[in-house]
Formats: sequence, C-alpha cells, structure tokens
Amino acid sequence: MPLKLVIIALPPLCVTCMVLRIAGVSWDVTACIAAVVLVFLVVIELCDRLRLVPSPWLQQQLPAAAEESMAAPPQEVALGLGASAIAGLPVYRYNQVSGGGSDECSVCLGEINQKETVKRLPACTHLFHEGCIDVWLRSHRTCPVCRTPVDAVAVPTSAEIDGHTQGD
Repeated sequence: MPLKLVIIALPPLCVTCMVLRIAGVSWDVTACIAAVVLVFLVVIELCDRLRLVPSPWLQQQLPAAAEESMAAPPQEVALGLGASAIAGLPVYRYNQVSGGGSDECSVCLGEINQKETVKRLPACTHLFHEGCIDVWLRSHRTCPVCRTPVDAVAVPTSAEIDGHTQGD
C-alpha cells in the first residue's frame, strides 16, 4: 500500500502544492489541503483492500449453500410456454375489416397482410404473425405489447372474432 500510494499520489500532490504556493497560498493552508488529499487516498485504498477480503459472514454461509447444492440438483426455470400451450392458441387467416386500419405484428414490426396466418392472444386480444408469436412465447409467458400473462386455456369459442375468421 505505501509504495502504491507514493507512486500514484505524490506527483499530483507535489504539483498541487507548488501551484498553490505560486498562487500565493500560505504553507499552512497548502499543508492542510495536502493532508486532506492524502487522508482521502488512504481511505480509498483501505476500502479497496477491505472489499477484496472475504467476509467472515459469507464464509459461514458458503458451507450451507454448498450443502444445499449437493442435496438437490438445480431445477431449470421454465421461462416460456410449452409447445402444447403455444399450439393451443387460436390460429386465424387474417381478413381486414373494411374501413379499419391495418394491423401490425409487434414482434417483427411488419404489417399483417390479407390471408396471412395470425394468432390472437386470448386474454388481451393482441394479434401477431403465427411464427413471430410462437418464437416469443417459447421464451416469455406474457404478451409482448401489454405484458398480460398468456393463458392458452382461455380460447375464444366463436369462429369469427372482430373481422378475423378462424383458419381451416
């Protein structure tokens, strides 16, 4: 620590002292400023060293964590929906209602064209290209637009929903 402190702090500290002396600041004030800078650097060095020393509290916790990891293998967290849940979502052929604006897939940001295969999420009724939403739902359980949880069980019963007819 002392060598590092001397190498790093001494040149700028000497330059600072010389500038203050040339500016007409008394030696007492210059010495006080130098002392404050040195104390600051020493405190930073001590904090840096304390950060590198392992905590006794953490060392007591590590064996317990190691025993837990040996007792049971880690379970994988399922991020998205399963293939059967994704396949259970309603699939439609897109037919734009006259006078309505064109729909856009929020996953690929592409326009949904006539007769394209689309999926509508049951809970929030947002519409997406079939391939786009399938890829999204493999790694997420929510709608990409509103973050509503996707529930594949709540499938609409009617064959036509808001101008979109169900696919064959």
